[in-house]
Amino acid sequence: MRDTVSGLEKILRNDVDAPKVVLVIGPPGSMKTSFCFSVMSRHLSGAGEIGMYLTLEETSASHAKNMKSIGIDYGKNLFISDFTDIRELELVGDESPTDYISLIERLVRNFKQKHGKAFTMLTIDSLGALYSLMDDGISLRKSMYHFFKNLREMGLFTMLIMEGSIADGKFYSGTEAFLSDGVIYLGMDSNRGKITRFVQVGKMRACDHSMERHALEVGRGGLQVLGPMLGNS
Repeated sequence: MRDTVSGLEKILRNDVDAPKVVLVIGPPGSMKTSFCFSVMSRHLSGAGEIGMYLTLEETSASHAKNMKSIGIDYGKNLFISDFTDIRELELVGDESPTDYISLIERLVRNFKQKHGKAFTMLTIDSLGALYSLMDDGISLRKSMYHFFKNLREMGLFTMLIMEGSIADGKFYSGTEAFLSDGVIYLGMDSNRGKITRFVQVGKMRACDHSMERHALEVGRGGLQVLGPMLGNS
């Protein structure tokens, strides 16, 4: 992972190996989607592996267009799925509440059965969109433990996108953060009228990493991690 976004090795001092479930959080406009897609596209382009990017917030075509507009391209080994792929798994005429977590897991397992060990990376964009489809938030969060466990058992490096922010200097403290193997925070800092995007790793199991905020820039070639932001933590 550390060599997928230019400069990310300044934060991750050793590589992050699968299986892992990593929560990527931040406010709107902090480049969460772009970050995850960059990690996937760069890794898969030279690894001979296959990945799935599941977007619940837009169509596959719209997502691909948005990524290409900021210089993030992808090859044939990165598949973009959207909500229509999940709806195809629903039982017609079933009036009971739809368990979308189970449907997503079925979609992922079907993809795993088709591609086998070559399928190594998954991103779900986003947990907020998934939660909005579910009726019982309490039961939903209880089921996340089993969902995360099953993703690891499939040997996947999974990134889960979620909107959130750092409150009182603490990283997002929801159930998802405790269950995940890593938490990456993408934020925006305002100083003298200038807004700077940054990336910060709150935790990453089995990885030596910096916890400083590092500036994140969007250039013609995609994302780039710059140096630490002085005066921030």
